[in-house]
Amino acid sequence: MGDDPSFNDLVNGQTASRPLNILIAGAGIGGLTAALGLRKNGHNVTVFEQSRTGTDIGAAVTLAPNANGILRRLGIEAQNDGAILRQKHTEYNAAGQPLISIDFTKTAGLFQHPDIFCHRVAIHNSLKSAAISPDGSGPPVNIHTSSRVVDVDVQSCTVFLKNGSQVSGDCIIGADGVKSITRTKVHDKKPFPSGKSAYRFLVERSKALSSSHAADVVKGKGEFLMWSGRDRRIWMYTTHFNELLNVVCVHPDALSEVQESNEAFGDSESKVDNKAKMMEIFKEFDPRALALLELAEPSSVRLWKLLDMDPPTTRLAGRLCLLGDAALPFLPNLGLGAACAIEDAACLAAMLPRGTTWADVPERFQLYEECRMAYAGKVHHISRRFGEDLDAQDKDARLKRDLLLVEFYPQVLSHDEHDRTTQKLREFLYRKHPPRWSMPIAFGPMPGPRQTFRGRKADGSSFVRCCVRFKTSRTLLMNLLPRHFISFVGPGSIAYASFSHTTFSNVSWLGGKSYDELCFHIHGVQCTKADGSTVPGSFLAVVFVNAADAIANDREQLGIPKVFCNLEAKREDSSGHIIKASWHGTEFVEIRLQNHVNGFTLAEPSSMNNSSSNEIEADSSIFTHRYIPAFANKGKPLADCIVCLSTTSNPSNEEEKTDGAGFSDATIKWNTHSEEKLPTLHHIVQRLAEVPIIEIVKATVTEGMKGIRTYEDAFVVEGF
Repeated sequence: MGDDPSFNDLVNGQTASRPLNILIAGAGIGGLTAALGLRKNGHNVTVFEQSRTGTDIGAAVTLAPNANGILRRLGIEAQNDGAILRQKHTEYNAAGQPLISIDFTKTAGLFQHPDIFCHRVAIHNSLKSAAISPDGSGPPVNIHTSSRVVDVDVQSCTVFLKNGSQVSGDCIIGADGVKSITRTKVHDKKPFPSGKSAYRFLVERSKALSSSHAADVVKGKGEFLMWSGRDRRIWMYTTHFNELLNVVCVHPDALSEVQESNEAFGDSESKVDNKAKMMEIFKEFDPRALALLELAEPSSVRLWKLLDMDPPTTRLAGRLCLLGDAALPFLPNLGLGAACAIEDAACLAAMLPRGTTWADVPERFQLYEECRMAYAGKVHHISRRFGEDLDAQDKDARLKRDLLLVEFYPQVLSHDEHDRTTQKLREFLYRKHPPRWSMPIAFGPMPGPRQTFRGRKADGSSFVRCCVRFKTSRTLLMNLLPRHFISFVGPGSIAYASFSHTTFSNVSWLGGKSYDELCFHIHGVQCTKADGSTVPGSFLAVVFVNAADAIANDREQLGIPKVFCNLEAKREDSSGHIIKASWHGTEFVEIRLQNHVNGFTLAEPSSMNNSSSNEIEADSSIFTHRYIPAFANKGKPLADCIVCLSTTSNPSNEEEKTDGAGFSDATIKWNTHSEEKLPTLHHIVQRLAEVPIIEIVKATVTEGMKGIRTYEDAFVVEGF
């Protein structure tokens, strides 16, 4: 999502094509997220909403890191609108006996974005305001209220409204909810009653704090509470500046009277006293839970019939695609329905970047379906499983369910659909128009002729190395890894990476000359071998070098992905270092280390935040991806393997460090340029500039001897 000219040029091969005219049926959270993302890509977006106000209904919604990250990328900061950080999960049985308690603050650092509870209307209003605002990138979204879509023509791309008018465009996105009209043009599957219904309401937290029974369970902030019976359960969590409690009471629908309505979620408009019926259904529950239910205003208690649907085999028809509940309705058991709708929207926006043509749309929609069908289907299945009736005293069944969640939930929280989709689109377009590949392939096709290589042992050289290690986005770095070999260790969306610049002096095999290298390492990864065992280490993604001889040597012999540029290092007295990289006068990055730290020793590396995390300690192995294409770029590559360049257990790889210094401040500033100014490097520079720096964790300078390693013990870990 957003305007990225370099990426758009890469995937579309043009910048002059007109913006797409995109029609969206439905202005819920999913529809507005898609509209905002597509607007930022420069497209003309029109949204049709059946309600008079275009305001979402509902009480509250959970935004896990995977969904919150997408909204933040769009400029939506839910915590500014009163969202509450999830801090704890507590579950009781129906009688109020504790079953499980999870402290979410202990794992929050694994993820790049916070896990939050939001007021649904606040999020919807923020999305709507950003979409229609005259400020921001792209043309403002046109939202038409009181505009119920009653039919669509998937071939002519025409939307027909209840008022008799019709509008045509380049493509249609169906985001019209669980009772979708657009879905009927794609397949004949229909939602069906799940067997459950849910009462839901909001109540002021201050009222609960004044209740002698309820106060005990609502004192905390950001706590998700659950009372679980065999076939019914109560959920409660705080939202909206910690002022409101969102309460949901799930139960067999046979116990409550439900009448169909015009609302998307099936809210009942019958004259039944919902509160009285709710109190009757849950009368055997914990008195603390009943005290919460008793606080509800009778007129605020809504009855929600929970609808389910078997996953369809497609979500496309012609130039129409579906997202959110229109594509696949979710039961609320894990609170992931809104998140999946937001992910659908992010995927669609990423598939249609600026420069996408009318002719591109069908294949991009097809790729969207390939990206989302299997993943959303898996999330849907697990959510459905988690809502199955379960005896709270059946410890074996609970353990089996909880283990499923422990395995699955971190994968969901670590997911970033935007990063995943942009990489899928790159790979698709590379297959469509096969380039001549050369290392480093993680950044796309590498221009330039093939080289003849020769390696020699280095001895007698000295070195000065500046290193800046930082915390960044794991989901983005995943797109730079050869994922059929290398993966991150453990869950999370946070990762660590580093830039290190080394000046090698008195290099014997270069006649005593010197040269420089600037390396980019991704830390905390592992290589999986054919037997299933793993080897931990770091991944060397790219090395900028200002000596053609060094490039030729290591690319041929070891597969190190080295590329040429000009490098300049300057020491500012004892207070700092400046490293600049350029190509024929066009500077693209400047790294500064400033504010010398007294008391630095070589045995105790400087850490700017005093972290003791093993994520910032030395890596046991250094991996690189050796790739040699087939002759004439036809057939199987000549080499596609992971090479281990160094292990800490081999003394021959030890550098002789003689001096060092630590610094309390460091900055990395990128300047991206066009292909004309950086003809051989613009694709690499653009991707590296996208890597966010969340926090600098270490900045050091070391000096010593034996800086150029021979890597005599390098070996192939996996591949051919």
